[in-house]
Amino acid sequence: MGVIVADRITAEAREHLTRSGWGWLDLRGHLRLAAPGLLIDADVPALSDPEPDRSGLVGQVGIELAALLLLEPAKRTGVRGAAATLSRAPSSVSDAFRAMRAADLVDNEGTPAVPALFWELVERWKPESRDLAGLPQPNRGRDNTALGLGLDDVESTTGWALTDTVAAATYGAPVGMRADHPRDFYVPDRRILRRAVQILGPATTPSSRAGRVRLAPVFLACARRVDGAAWAHEHWPLANPLFVALDLARDPGRGREILGGWTPMKPWHRVW
Repeated sequence: MGVIVADRITAEAREHLTRSGWGWLDLRGHLRLAAPGLLIDADVPALSDPEPDRSGLVGQVGIELAALLLLEPAKRTGVRGAAATLSRAPSSVSDAFRAMRAADLVDNEGTPAVPALFWELVERWKPESRDLAGLPQPNRGRDNTALGLGLDDVESTTGWALTDTVAAATYGAPVGMRADHPRDFYVPDRRILRRAVQILGPATTPSSRAGRVRLAPVFLACARRVDGAAWAHEHWPLANPLFVALDLARDPGRGREILGGWTPMKPWHRVW
């Protein structure tokens, strides 16, 4: 087994090395070694100084901008347009663009480098989550209002968004699952995350888990939802395929294998 050691190994390079059977050590703080009877895939103490000017995604604005660009990869997005959509200062968005260009994640026109930007975003995609003992039910008016489900006018409002395995299957990704597979949802903010646990109850064991709520790392995950009721047997609002893919990509084995065989239907884009 060969091992690559470097100050910085991009997400795309990590994926290529893993598929090729190489181990690697990113001196910023991650080690992966795989051999018969051995698997190490863990964060380790950083051995190199951070390089903020070449980190690619700088802070929360960088994460939000990356998601915005990947949602419409063929669209030319400027600083002021992105700042207005993200409700961020143009100076912050300009800094985020500058860092992405330095890392070759966007070109001078603001067009994202695909799939490099996607895999860089995967490294930063770490949603906070809570397991639930139950799921929301119809006709529970006060509770459902408190939970902020957003079941009316799905594509023009903000609310819960179904993601991960069940959403991937709904979009036609090659994923196998049971009919009663637990649902995973993005919720817009921490207040709703807490209320979901209070109202629906926490799951105390894996077998008692009915679903999971995740705090959306970017507001777009809950604001750019898809109503699949007309073409799918799924009544829950769906997260955009981009965010579903980001969830799958966090699983270095099964999830990434699914992504390899999944190209979402139009009008959505494969950016992985």
